[in-house]
Amino acid sequence: MMEEAQTPPSHGQLRDEAADWFTIMRGPEAETRRQEFEAWLARGAVHRMAYNRIAETFSLGKFLNETRETEKPDLPKPQRENRRGMHLAFVGTALVGLTAIGAFHWYGDFPAGNLVSSPPIAVSLPSGAQPQKLATAIGEIRSFKLADGSTVTLDTGSLLLVSLSKAERDLRLVRGHARFEVAHEARSFVVSAGGGTVTARGTIFDVAVADDRRIKVHLLRGAVDVAMADASGQSGGPPLRLKPGQQISLEEGGVLQLAQASDANNGDAQWPDGLRDYENVRLGDLIADANRYASQPLVAGSSEVNEIRVSGTFRVTDTKHLAQNLAGLLGLSLVASPNSLSLARSCPAGRQNICQPPS
Repeated sequence: MMEEAQTPPSHGQLRDEAADWFTIMRGPEAETRRQEFEAWLARGAVHRMAYNRIAETFSLGKFLNETRETEKPDLPKPQRENRRGMHLAFVGTALVGLTAIGAFHWYGDFPAGNLVSSPPIAVSLPSGAQPQKLATAIGEIRSFKLADGSTVTLDTGSLLLVSLSKAERDLRLVRGHARFEVAHEARSFVVSAGGGTVTARGTIFDVAVADDRRIKVHLLRGAVDVAMADASGQSGGPPLRLKPGQQISLEEGGVLQLAQASDANNGDAQWPDGLRDYENVRLGDLIADANRYASQPLVAGSSEVNEIRVSGTFRVTDTKHLAQNLAGLLGLSLVASPNSLSLARSCPAGRQNICQPPS
């Protein structure tokens, strides 16, 4: 694998391409150019890395710009923007974000201990009568290559049972969150979770088992049929076919919610890369997401800090890096103790913990 220090001479061009694609995929042409974008991503890990860095940098500049806009009167926005202008505006925003990063880049003073998500690992699983167990540890995201050519990516703390026979492909998500990229073939591909089943029609989709046992299905591409059993285990009615971008929540006994693409939480589309896209969420909720991956938990120093609203794209799998970013963005102190990282309004008095005051 190519290390960061071995970036080829075309790094600048790759960064520019990533910035262009980031602009396009947040604009009106996103759906019409999605296949072209995914083909660009599929060229290699360096493309995904370049895109992810642009997304993270944008989140810093986005927050700073939004903060400044609150000090200005409302102005009419142009109906259409020139793409080149959008790209230049983005680059300017990114530079602001990078400046913010430099203001609080002080890794050496903090104790190590956060477990960063591991890169995807391809594992071939043979067909067999006994289900194969696929699992990830806390803080780990891993991809598995099945014998049929399908790929399964498991989020932190997930467990999946896989049974591949000559007639069918049966999978059960016992806990956690998984993405399925299904290989086309004659055998059915059925994922069970709780009392529901998801039958793939050649597609990419996510299935999650929430702490309250609610099942969530999010379709990214293709089509899936979602069915729910009633309390007796019998079919709860005809299956519901989802369209790309739709998300459905299930619990035993019926369908809770079906969301259209504009309403679904599409910010989770990048979770296999450790990224989450947030729009005006509570800082406490973002921290809760990050702590699913953390060996050294992140906490808010007060209820007031918990209620701060945050927007942007963040890498939640690296709690230490995330804490530093949030402290710089929100003007908070970052307090490191042996057992946690805390975001607070100011450094506590009379304590021996390492504390970086607001920048």
